[in-house]
Amino acid sequence: MKRLERLFRVSAIGFVMIVLTGCSKTENLDPDEYIRLGQYKGLSVEKASYTVSEEELREELDMLANAYADPDGKVPAVTDEFIRDISEGNFADLATYKEALEEQMKSEYDEFYELQYYEDLWNLAVDNATVIKDFPPEYLRKKTERSIVSARKYAQSLNMPFDEFVEQKMGLTVEEFNKQAVEYANVAAKESMVLAAIAKAENITVSDEEIEKAIKEYIDLGAFESEEEFEKEGPERLEELKEYILTSKVQDFLAENAADQNKGPD
Repeated sequence: MKRLERLFRVSAIGFVMIVLTGCSKTENLDPDEYIRLGQYKGLSVEKASYTVSEEELREELDMLANAYADPDGKVPAVTDEFIRDISEGNFADLATYKEALEEQMKSEYDEFYELQYYEDLWNLAVDNATVIKDFPPEYLRKKTERSIVSARKYAQSLNMPFDEFVEQKMGLTVEEFNKQAVEYANVAAKESMVLAAIAKAENITVSDEEIEKAIKEYIDLGAFESEEEFEKEGPERLEELKEYILTSKVQDFLAENAADQNKGPD
């Protein structure tokens, strides 16, 4: 999976985490002054796997049949002939279609578990680190502001009033969201500092070429219509993108250096 696509999907699946993290650069702060890294190489995280059950396959086939019900509500039987007809001959029989369906469903589950694997490795690396000095108040304030602005922009992209957005997507009132953003600023700051510290220790950087490629991937994923639209977001959005890329590269590093028996997929 493309690096940015993986992170973009994580942000879509775990939007509350991404918003409250409030991605932003470390404002030229030295991470070693604020964070003492713990273990981040050789981490051991259980990676889930999934087997599609016969019941799930039956449910999918039932939904497929219902989609082809006639005007009187009569549902067709799922037979070899039915599969050949609706697939225009792409599948010779029901058994072949079921095999392809099972493979597709497993692929979707595996993709989700891969996302979770990378996120679990990252969370463990953050948990293993220790904050050794209070973060500057101004840095925390900017983290809070970034969280709120990001959430408002996301609500805007969904054409939802902000109060409805936080209630439906997060189960919070605006006041509760703002309070959580303030409380979460220290967590967000720690994550950014751990990211910077690992990147510094392992000489992991983001190149101009990677940024250009990531912007194109963002456009392909529908986040922006064009490069011009992205540029209109200003330098802060560019810094966010850099940190997204750096986060993904650091997560790749964690996976590549995880305990052998738990390594993520290539």
